[in-house]
Amino acid sequence: MALEGIRALASALPNLTSGAPQDHDWGEALYGAWLCGTVLGQVGMALHHKLCHALGGGFNLPHAETHAVILPHAVAYTESAVPNLLRPVAQIFGTATAHQGLSDFARQISAPTSLVALGLTAADLPRALDLATANPYWNPRPITRDALAPLLARALAGDAAQS
Repeated sequence: MALEGIRALASALPNLTSGAPQDHDWGEALYGAWLCGTVLGQVGMALHHKLCHALGGGFNLPHAETHAVILPHAVAYTESAVPNLLRPVAQIFGTATAHQGLSDFARQISAPTSLVALGLTAADLPRALDLATANPYWNPRPITRDALAPLLARALAGDAAQS
């Protein structure tokens, strides 16, 4: 279900972000959103969710935009621990890695790519790290402050995600 949801969104969103919204068929996007939402209701949350809630709740950043910025970075962080599980995502986007596919896709649909554009500053990073590492969620790659610091710095600047 997750892969079909990603496939549907990857197919639909580029068309929906061009032209007037009423000129597009929203069915494929709604199908993808339903599939992905259903999956989220059945699984545990990991690094991406933890980072987004720490940033959103701690700094009043906008919810959807924060998720868009963090997703490629969280996937890059985790991808080194479970490359086989994320390989189908890379295949959907036609890229070598899932995080590269998500980064390219974000740029294609003009999604935000930096936390600074959402209002976070470099001075906020120590507190963001405190919030993100307090009561950490399970993740395939262990969550540590030292490992998250460069991830958040890249996300702040809008730099490429790295594993």
